Amino acid sequence: MTKHMSNPIGKLVLAVVAMVAAGTVANAAPALKPTPAEPASRAAYAQINDLAAAGDSLIGVGERGIILMTQDGERWTQVPSPVDAMLNAVYFVDDRHGWAVGHDASILHTADGGKSWSLQAYGGNGDGNPFMDVLFTDVSRGYAVGAYGLFKVTEDGGSTWTDLSDPVLTERGLHMNALQRLDDGTFVLVGEMGLVATSPDGRTWKALDAPYEGSLYAALPLGQHGVLVIGMRGNAFQTEDLSEPQWQAMPTATEKSLFGLARLSNGRFAVAGSGGVLMVLEPGKEPSRLTSPAESGATVAKTFGALLAWKGQLYAATDSGVHRVAALR
Repeated sequence: MTKHMSNPIGKLVLAVVAMVAAGTVANAAPALKPTPAEPASRAAYAQINDLAAAGDSLIGVGERGIILMTQDGERWTQVPSPVDAMLNAVYFVDDRHGWAVGHDASILHTADGGKSWSLQAYGGNGDGNPFMDVLFTDVSRGYAVGAYGLFKVTEDGGSTWTDLSDPVLTERGLHMNALQRLDDGTFVLVGEMGLVATSPDGRTWKALDAPYEGSLYAALPLGQHGVLVIGMRGNAFQTEDLSEPQWQAMPTATEKSLFGLARLSNGRFAVAGSGGVLMVLEPGKEPSRLTSPAESGATVAKTFGALLAWKGQLYAATDSGVHRVAALR
């Protein structure tokens, strides 16, 4: 099972733009049909928001419905996409079955490792809030979360999606940015206004005391029962047990928003964010800067988003494509 570590870049600004646009056309009729993404000569340099591994391939999704695929991390191919809406997250439950979600409440599915994609859900004509993250526990059961308490579940691989109504989440109407499943099976959800919630089954949720009142953008399982979360203004917190969380702040030496997370060796974590922030966090130590190789092209990126370890290298989704940012050790 492969999972991206964050839903980057577009969360803070692009979702808001989409919501404002939705309000201006909410009364338009009839509903528009989705427009497929156009082939782009510079697709490899587009804003990419999330990454996932699918067998021997690396998949990236981002602006204008662009989906990229590579087998070597250097040569990228644009894959046909059924929507031209911003895609914010992608998840593969195995080598073949994956889902991508984004604006206009779009949900896409692939059954061939990302070579082709079909549309499972679409809320076009401005009447669909953006999805920010997606998670599947097997090829049948999945969850998609997004803006203003948007939460949908499926039990049939996405053939049908139904709204989840839980007072902890829907009544507050918060933007939900990242959904993870811990090693003990517990689901954890993070979002705006310090939202941290847990669930034993993905359907019944409990809100926890937040370590921070601002938005949280990504989460990463920590041990069997814990989690590491990151968010606005360089905030990062960890707890070893979410059942009785004792949050500990991790120094980041930045006030830039943090979007991407990846686990490295020896208890270290790679963290990425706005303003070109790319660093390594290690409990009990000061953060260290992660310097990209000059030939990677990452120096042109102004915002780093999702991070993913793949084939011995660390890759980052950025506002200028996907870049190899470090060799893993």
